Amino acid sequence: MRKSLTLQASQSNRGFWLVTAASILWGTIGVATQAIYSIDSTSSLFINVARMLIAVPILFTACWRIVGARTFDVPRRDLLVMLFSGIMISISQASYFAAIRYTGVTIATLLTISISPLVVSGVSVALKLETINKRIIAALLCALIGGALLVGLGAPNDLQAEPQNLALGTFFSVIAALTYAGVIVCGRFLAGGYHPLQVTAISFAAGTIMLVILNLFSGIVVVQTTQGWLLVLYLGFVPTALGYWWFQKGLRSVSATTASIVAMLDPVVAAVLAWILFNETLAPAGIIGAALLLLSVYLLSTQTAHSNT
Repeated sequence: MRKSLTLQASQSNRGFWLVTAASILWGTIGVATQAIYSIDSTSSLFINVARMLIAVPILFTACWRIVGARTFDVPRRDLLVMLFSGIMISISQASYFAAIRYTGVTIATLLTISISPLVVSGVSVALKLETINKRIIAALLCALIGGALLVGLGAPNDLQAEPQNLALGTFFSVIAALTYAGVIVCGRFLAGGYHPLQVTAISFAAGTIMLVILNLFSGIVVVQTTQGWLLVLYLGFVPTALGYWWFQKGLRSVSATTASIVAMLDPVVAAVLAWILFNETLAPAGIIGAALLLLSVYLLSTQTAHSNT
């Protein structure tokens, strides 16, 4: 019995740090994309579909080597959930970049990262997938306040958007947050019954098809430079294929609410890398926000350890 509890605790801790590692990898997406924009004239939609087209074959190859013929042995109900998750991934990405177009990065990012964990926790509790305790609530509050401070609530350039654009940007931000929350809940629902590569590969295949359709409708603007393609390859291999694989693997032993809060490390990593690589300044409020986000991760890590003792 004690050996079983020790194994369960080890798996839970490993799952938490896998989700944390995935969130850190995702924090490099914005910096890599910004680097592409500085040397190329491609579109955000093409970058997204290109990295997915790179990631999907990698995921299916790895899944086939590990899972074998059972890769596609999925009951219809769960297959529909995987496909639905993939479509939500593509809608979330497209909506987020559309929101940036209308309101700027600040408001779009703030709304998306703030709404997602609230939706995830609400849905998870409503479906009785998990319970919420005081430590998780404290971590969520720290993450929400920290995210607002880090992103820069009330940045002048973003708040100068026209009312119509602000309304459209808010609408797209909410769509991005809701669909991203749906991806996390679906992933948690499927995590216990399938290999993480299996869920990620099938979901990404559906998402890629959706992104291809969106690119065809909006007009394809391909990457034209060698450096740009090298960065796209990085995006496909590392934060997309590896990052989502680790995230799905972590969901096998980590609650959806915890995963959604830890995922808010993304802007912390992006801010630090932008400061190092692009000499962007980080205001005192941003530093406090980053500290609060790190505090939320600490609270969740101690919650994981406490729940396993």
